[in-house]
Amino acid sequence: MRLPAKIIKKIRENGSKKETNFQKNLEFYPKRDIPYDTEKGLPLVHVEQNYFNFNDLVASDYVKEKLRNILVENKSVDLLSTYGLKPKQKILLCGPPGTGKTLSSRILSSVLGYPFVYVRFDSVLSSFLGETAKNIRRIFDFIEKENYVVLFDEFDIVAKNRDDKYEHGEIKRVVNNLIQMMDEYEGRSLLIAATNHHKLLDNAVWRRFDEIIYFGLPNAESRALLFHKYLAVVKRDDDYDYLSYVSSTKGFSAFDIVQICQSALKRTILSHRNVVTNADIEWAIKDQTIRKSIVNKSDL
Repeated sequence: MRLPAKIIKKIRENGSKKETNFQKNLEFYPKRDIPYDTEKGLPLVHVEQNYFNFNDLVASDYVKEKLRNILVENKSVDLLSTYGLKPKQKILLCGPPGTGKTLSSRILSSVLGYPFVYVRFDSVLSSFLGETAKNIRRIFDFIEKENYVVLFDEFDIVAKNRDDKYEHGEIKRVVNNLIQMMDEYEGRSLLIAATNHHKLLDNAVWRRFDEIIYFGLPNAESRALLFHKYLAVVKRDDDYDYLSYVSSTKGFSAFDIVQICQSALKRTILSHRNVVTNADIEWAIKDQTIRKSIVNKSDL
């Protein structure tokens, strides 16, 4: 079945369009001492260099426009400063899991040419009184030394609503300290917080962000693009019916569809075939539907 002209156009753009801002030869910054948690002896952050661009992201035009605006502002720091303005540096990405928040952060890192710093909250949280706040301070001291793109993933862990009666005093102190550190931050790194549970965030935390971007579940057009993008490594059989796949995956995240495509490809390859069939894809959709039912604790 032939794809509509609108989707074909987007596929060609994704496959051939080159991002002029993408830097293939990123310069590594001088290595600094990674901050560690003194209780467990684990690193508080993971630093990596990424090589992604916007062709890797299937998202709404709204999301891409917001991300590109952030890039333009952070590439124009000197120009903005002549008018007494600053770029948006504190960004909140929220929405359902598997919708592209982490990938978007890595794309911003790649295009800006900044090392990517992933904050490890499994190391940040401490059982010692006051140590969690100290760990967050160590992270802020570290990222203030160079230009980074910093991702605070699962941000709700340390920025929960202080009015929650089930939270103890230590979490409230952590939130107070976090707000203070965000207010006092004067470095040039791009700070990104990501959460799947934005309703849990403390009201005061929201005001600390220069930009808030909501990542929704992919619409029908995006789901069609995802199927095409991630099944493109092998030939598709004549019975390829993208309309059926798009209809069957309403409410699925981009991550869900990537997993469907990977499962269909593995089934094809391990069966020693070089063509993915409608049966392969339908089997993978059914398998992912069962997985989602288990995760959501709903009846199969």
